[in-house]
Amino acid sequence: MDIHDLVKLYQTSDDDTRKGMRAMVDEEVKKRKTYPPMALQTAVEIMVSTMQNPMGPESCALKFFCAVGRFRQATPKPVKNQAQSRKFLESYPGVMRATISFLTRKQSSADHASMIEHLDRCHCGDSDPEARGSQHSVTQAFTDPRISPTHKGFMMHLGIAFLIDCLMSILTNMTHGKFRQVKNGENSSMKQPWPHGIDDLLPNGLAHSVDGFELWAANAHCGYLFLRLAGSIAHAYPAFAVEIMSRSPNFHLGLHRPAQQLSAAMDLYDQRPAGWNPTAIDSGFMLPLIYTINFLGLLSSGGMNPYAAMMGGTSAKQILLPVLLRGISILSLPGLETHFAGEFKEMWRMLAVINHRPQDGYDCLEDPLEECFNALRIARRGGCLNITCLAKAGMVQGRCCGNCDLIRFCDKKCQTEAWRDRSFPHKAVCAKIKSLRETLGPKVWGNVVTTNPRFTAKDFKKACRGKRIDLKLVKEVGILVTCVQSSQMYYRSLNSS
Repeated sequence: MDIHDLVKLYQTSDDDTRKGMRAMVDEEVKKRKTYPPMALQTAVEIMVSTMQNPMGPESCALKFFCAVGRFRQATPKPVKNQAQSRKFLESYPGVMRATISFLTRKQSSADHASMIEHLDRCHCGDSDPEARGSQHSVTQAFTDPRISPTHKGFMMHLGIAFLIDCLMSILTNMTHGKFRQVKNGENSSMKQPWPHGIDDLLPNGLAHSVDGFELWAANAHCGYLFLRLAGSIAHAYPAFAVEIMSRSPNFHLGLHRPAQQLSAAMDLYDQRPAGWNPTAIDSGFMLPLIYTINFLGLLSSGGMNPYAAMMGGTSAKQILLPVLLRGISILSLPGLETHFAGEFKEMWRMLAVINHRPQDGYDCLEDPLEECFNALRIARRGGCLNITCLAKAGMVQGRCCGNCDLIRFCDKKCQTEAWRDRSFPHKAVCAKIKSLRETLGPKVWGNVVTTNPRFTAKDFKKACRGKRIDLKLVKEVGILVTCVQSSQMYYRSLNSS
């Protein structure tokens, strides 16, 4: 059995079998012939030539990956000396130009898929076995991607991920709205500092660049990496954000791709293994969540008018709103909000824009008790809060739930449907509302749920603190009730005649 058969068997085995096989795999790996390391200049030439001509006769994702690994090995570690690391990267402007041009080229989705498939197959010649071995040997900077490939194009995406880090290191150090100074006396444009102008930042133009990023961001496994870079460019050059937000009504890069990445991350959260730690760097949930939410927030660099037009339109309600509500409910769970405070707040801001309720975004962020107070009052005086119940003309106000004495329903059917709702079941919040009601006491609760103008959010906060109520409980109740209200608004906007 050779190494490749072992790897295939390893991937399809259970954990106990894998443990027993690791020693065998290590022994097989040790038997491989070792080759001298690739020269740095050779690595640079391979990276640039592969990205300039990915369909070339000797293109190869593994060779590209190994070249990036050699480049990464030579790059000073930013944790030790960020300035030195950035200076090294800035000394290779040709690599940066080739990378951004590669990522922003316009292709059809079929051509893009064909390119990835072509790169996945090695087309390298055998005329020089030593050179071939050197160019296909993984450095210590990366683990061997052949051991555990997760998806088509895995090696190419891994290599590009590091090059995105390189671009980000340079972009985040630039003064907003300014570019690098051109060197006098330098005749080669490829040796000029990157980026020294708009055409250098986006060599394929605004429109084609949006199309290019859209293709890369469509990848279910690592699309968030490309959203991260797109957000950084949008911040550095707001016209790019405007172009993204002008693609109505579909907003593929502005709405569809972020929604896909967030949904995939939340699916993985639901399938998280026992002992999962939110503080660990996690490419399944943590990184997609942070990078995608940051991208959506940075789109506002293009101006609040186009941002509000995109986020406040029907497309955002249909595409992004359900995902945001799901994300807010996850991040409000104990132990998560503290680790993702920035993302939690940004989700609320976006929710407020989508719902055309700007007061939600900031009251909630700065004062969760006030947001809870507002949500409770709206719920009590409002109609049926079964998400899938359409407003009925002339409908008499429904009765309150007998347990929580807050949420209203048309009838038993609506109450049963709400209790079992897949996204925000009433059973998840009913007992918590009851606990809050009983702790506050009948007098305070009565003031909370009526429109008594003399009892304000300030009085509610004072009562909560005076009775030493767990503020996490208050906030969770407010969030869940608001999510139900927003979900119902979304459902009705889709189904209203």
